[in-house]
Amino acid sequence: MDAKKTSNRRQFLKLSGFAGAATLVPASHSIASAQVRAKEGTGAAKNVIFLVVDGMSHGTLGLANQWKLRHEKVAPHWLQLLQRTGVRRSLQDAASADSPVTDSAAAGSAWGCGQRVNNGAINFDPQGKPLKPILVYAKEAGMRTGLVSTCEITHATPAAFVANVEKRDMQEAIARQYLEREVDIILGGGSRHFFQEQADGSIVDYQAKFQEAGYRLVSNRSELKAAASQDRILGRILGLFSERHIPYAIDRKNDPALADLPGLAELFRAALTSLDGSKRGFFLQVEGGRVDHAGHANDAGAILHEYLEYDNCIPIALEYIEQHPDTLLIVTTDHGTGGCQLDGQGKSYLGSGPALDRIDRLKYSFEWLQSRFRASGTFSARDFTRATGIKPTAAQSEIVQKALDAEEKYLSGALIEAFGEQLSELTSVGWSSSKHTAEAVDLFAVGPGAQTIPPYLKNNELFSYLMAAIGQSSLS
Repeated sequence: MDAKKTSNRRQFLKLSGFAGAATLVPASHSIASAQVRAKEGTGAAKNVIFLVVDGMSHGTLGLANQWKLRHEKVAPHWLQLLQRTGVRRSLQDAASADSPVTDSAAAGSAWGCGQRVNNGAINFDPQGKPLKPILVYAKEAGMRTGLVSTCEITHATPAAFVANVEKRDMQEAIARQYLEREVDIILGGGSRHFFQEQADGSIVDYQAKFQEAGYRLVSNRSELKAAASQDRILGRILGLFSERHIPYAIDRKNDPALADLPGLAELFRAALTSLDGSKRGFFLQVEGGRVDHAGHANDAGAILHEYLEYDNCIPIALEYIEQHPDTLLIVTTDHGTGGCQLDGQGKSYLGSGPALDRIDRLKYSFEWLQSRFRASGTFSARDFTRATGIKPTAAQSEIVQKALDAEEKYLSGALIEAFGEQLSELTSVGWSSSKHTAEAVDLFAVGPGAQTIPPYLKNNELFSYLMAAIGQSSLS
């Protein structure tokens, strides 16, 4: 191994944000499986695109399907994959090491390191050992790497492909590891985690540290477009477009103040433009992260538009692999959230169709409303009617105002308490909970190695197929 490769490997093995970890441990069972597949001649992909929607229950897909069929006379691209030749469809058991219901950290880590971990951990096994993430392997194979999300980019799912932290909320440590492990393209929200307070109270600007390391910094749509085209192939980009999560698609669509924020499809295209043509290929993870958040909030308008935005990324990926057939595409979700369903309404359920028209009356998310109410400290009936078309009563207004006065972290619970029955009547959308669900989740694969993936697998078993795809078939 030459001096440059030795130096690079040492850099990738550096850990930050926790004490006592000196090395990253391969998940040996999964690596062994990858070795077997490589010997069987499954071949390797030059590029890997991992397109994940966080927290999509099957009922969310059903809602989006019926909405699209009614309004656009076409099924979602997710379902159109079933009609495409060469597509492998599988179901995944999405449990974690310590629960039949996973969180995103454990689910992402199962893909990222090949071993099930406890909920809340990112690439740390239940015994406290850090496990080597797949984008570290990809870097060692000479590939360029990228992360794209509508969440804070240091959130659990993107982090699970790169980072090692014992607790998923160690997002400042995750940001530092992105720099240490030289992720080439980083696009999402969460700028607040790149300004880090030190023990002495001083603030370190990690955006500046990325810039010093050669990254181009972008924060809006026009800067993103310029960076992707000008820095193609050799450039590195850090794009942080909001302090926290990128606002919901429904809000970006209807609030002019959010017009300069790019959506997921734009972020995806920009990442592909920048990574395309890399000599040794690339590994890009793209996450539609906020379907999960809308599920937690039981927000029907937000979850519909958030899923539709993600769904529009599928043809972008398919177009790319038509031109680059040496690319493996994975389309999947990590777990369900909220148990969203389009329910039967009215006699013979004939009211459910018109409800798919009425759902279009929803113009803003609960999160958008919450930000308005918190800014003034008072519940605004006018803003609520503007967002939903529903005129609040005094009693309903009082429920939300009490939650505001109590400084509850999220107002979605109060909004559901006050207006849940009317929102259900309006949209015909029901929910099983505000939490994650244990349903088996879909996975689609297209490209080199896709047909070797079994029709049913545990989520951590996907790792070995990803390793085989990037040609990493031995311990490193």
